Amino acid sequence: MIVIAGKNDIAVHGLKLALKYFKEKDISVIVNKNDSGHDEWQRSLLKAAKENNVSVRTLEEIYDSNIDMFISLEFDRIVDSARISTTRIYNIHFSILPKYKGMFTSVWPILFGDRKSGVTLHKIDRGIDTGDIVAQQTFLINDNDRSQDCYRKYIDTSKKLLTDYFSRLIDNVDIVFIPQSAEFSTYFSNKAIDFSDIEIDLNQTAWNIKRQVYAFSFRPYQLVYFQDKAISDVVITNVKSSVKPGEVVGVFQDYFLISTIDLNVKLFFDNFNNELDLMPTISVKDFRESVHRFLGINDKNEKGWSPIIVAAYHGRKDIIEFLLERGANINDRNYRGTTVLMYAKDYALRSKDYNIISFLLDKGADSRLRDWSGKTVYDYISTEETYYLGL
Repeated sequence: MIVIAGKNDIAVHGLKLALKYFKEKDISVIVNKNDSGHDEWQRSLLKAAKENNVSVRTLEEIYDSNIDMFISLEFDRIVDSARISTTRIYNIHFSILPKYKGMFTSVWPILFGDRKSGVTLHKIDRGIDTGDIVAQQTFLINDNDRSQDCYRKYIDTSKKLLTDYFSRLIDNVDIVFIPQSAEFSTYFSNKAIDFSDIEIDLNQTAWNIKRQVYAFSFRPYQLVYFQDKAISDVVITNVKSSVKPGEVVGVFQDYFLISTIDLNVKLFFDNFNNELDLMPTISVKDFRESVHRFLGINDKNEKGWSPIIVAAYHGRKDIIEFLLERGANINDRNYRGTTVLMYAKDYALRSKDYNIISFLLDKGADSRLRDWSGKTVYDYISTEETYYLGL
């Protein structure tokens, strides 16, 4: 029996991989305590298990069972490897181990200005993220990435890594274990940050203030506030601060102007939903200015709508071009798995402007992607519509 323990898209992906190699009766899942059984901003492992007739068990039940392999994918409990009947116990950790063991791994690379991060497939031993490394895969961090962007990259990269290694783990072949180095090893506990009481430390340099806002802003969980205003972006000016750090130099329509240790900064007010509402008519020039009023190009509202999704729904090829230049995901999805191409299909059928589809396909949109109900864009259109859309 194989056990998948954890949460969110990576755990659901692990379950889908397991279903390719095992019968349902030979798979069990352990879900995190906060798994509601409903897809929210991430997919629910509990929901996926029920849909696929896979048994849901507790960690204590697994300790008392005979199993072949255990994979932890964002699991919320420390696993006692000595109580599991197999030595094939693995975890995917969201960092390049030995760096950033423990908690809040989407925060630290952004806070400290790292240029890259990655994911690590490793064995679980008696320590916290200290097991021998099986494989790692890295990704670049952009200057404008927030912690939520880092997390999305963790999910995407871990899916690739797990897919690449899953059959090897199953067959227990071609696996090399590399002990972790003591050099550059760091650890943060769940007490390292109190997210219920986040304040910007303004007695810092402009760069450090920007890092704080980018690191602690994660829309599904929390935004950073200053004087009761949610802050979406920090723009560093070239004007040296001449008053005490943290003083408000000016209040404008869209931002506070604040002094720091070195340079004045603009703290922009979050206005994401309003900016999405303006998408049908806003000019590219005005939209270029509006990006400071939300958490980056791939930000999403409570329904999972990102700028590129809304632009596609309204046929705004000019806005899509700008977004792609800034690093938007051409295959972005809402929280039900609906893709950019699926939204563009709605626009094309409404407007009879079918060029939006060929435009997106040329930019790399994948018509084979399935939403969380298992349907592709082809399942939502007739044969005649397929012809008109050029799909």
